[in-house]
Amino acid sequence: MAASLPPKLKIKDITPFAVRAAQLEKHKPIVSYWCNYYIIDQILSKGLHSADDECMQYTTTLMDKLEQTKTEQAGNDAIVDDIAAKAYIEQFALDTFQRGDDAIHTNKASRQTIDTFQAAVTFFDLLNMSIWAPIDPDITAKSKYAKFHAVRIAKAIKAGEDPNDSNPVDEEPPVASAQDSYQPPTVESAPESQYPSRPASVTQPDPTTSLPTQDQVSPIESATNPRQNSVGGGYFPSAPTFSEDFAASNAPSANPATPFIPSAPSQSLDAPVSPSQYYSQPTQPPASIPIHTPVAMPPPPPAAPVPLPPVQAVAPGTYRTDDDSITLAQKHAKWAMSALNFEDVDTAVKELRLALQTLGAS
Repeated sequence: MAASLPPKLKIKDITPFAVRAAQLEKHKPIVSYWCNYYIIDQILSKGLHSADDECMQYTTTLMDKLEQTKTEQAGNDAIVDDIAAKAYIEQFALDTFQRGDDAIHTNKASRQTIDTFQAAVTFFDLLNMSIWAPIDPDITAKSKYAKFHAVRIAKAIKAGEDPNDSNPVDEEPPVASAQDSYQPPTVESAPESQYPSRPASVTQPDPTTSLPTQDQVSPIESATNPRQNSVGGGYFPSAPTFSEDFAASNAPSANPATPFIPSAPSQSLDAPVSPSQYYSQPTQPPASIPIHTPVAMPPPPPAAPVPLPPVQAVAPGTYRTDDDSITLAQKHAKWAMSALNFEDVDTAVKELRLALQTLGAS
């Protein structure tokens, strides 16, 4: 049909499609069918069929051929179903484009590559038909790419140059050096656990010599230590025990050889005291303990929450609950968790305060 194309129909919107339809009529009849369909669409939309009798005869013959193919291929979705047909043509166009692109990236560009890219552009243009949805931007970009390299290769061959000398160079990813092997922790790489881990080598203060100060009590530390006979779950240190050396060093000078044995039952007790009764009442020091002996403070009940610094009350409804504020607060909170992993308490406190300020709290 390309050879019999009337002179008035030999325009750029028709000729390339007539050439491809004739080339693929035997090997790819479905693609040939849609190339002829595109030709009819262009002729009728531009009113070219009435240009002269030859154009009218060409149009009538081509339409009859399309109807015959549609009847013979009535069970072929790529012919009778518009969605399936578009997918078929798009895939064929992409395959054609890929062959040309592979020739460039393997430095095997030649005259054949020019024809391959030109064919891909023609098949991409088929997707612009009114029966299908608007063309995808990615297809448009690939079509421009194919046109550019077809012209570039043709100019190089015409000038007697090797078209592969001007092929685009694939940039290799940079190789990471030894100095770049260590990357500081980021928000995404920070552990999501509730409490950061603590080094196993940290030694705990000896509870037998003195009571811990307020700074030595760490809620983070309590999460990593198991509950060992402590009602507070490990938050407060255990009550001091009295060894023989301790009692001997603090016993009255009148009886230095008699150490205090804490396990000896008191004669004044009438009945055993249950654990709940013991912890619900203040602990009384034994009569034999000197006045200056340190006494453990009673631990809080098991359900007592970890004491927190007082927070300034904010009137209900004044917190910021928009998406930007919540997202920023989450980032500050994650940074605080990451800082605690490296025992950077100052940074953690600063980030937590920023998170509260972001949400409207002080």
